[in-house]
Amino acid sequence: MRIVGGGSLNALLCQLTADATGLPVWAGPTEASEVGNLLVQAMALGELGSLRDARAVVAESFSPVLYEPRPGGPWDQAYLRFGRLSQGARARRGGDGAG
Repeated sequence: MRIVGGGSLNALLCQLTADATGLPVWAGPTEASEVGNLLVQAMALGELGSLRDARAVVAESFSPVLYEPRPGGPWDQAYLRFGRLSQGARARRGGDGAG
């Protein structure tokens, strides 16, 4: 998963997103809108030949920060609790809720 723009500067947001999703999060570039605008203009002027070329420029120009999910954290506990609660709710309704 990628977080770009101002949110990429918030380490807590990035780490909690990784923890909640169980996916690695790459944060950055911070000024993604400006960079994207510049690259689209470069493509329109023929300075870059393709979207692949534009992506290569970004990869060579910015170093994203990697946030790895932390196993066994509060999100795992919350997910298990949610599963127990939803099973109890289905049992009280008398089945799977279809119908």
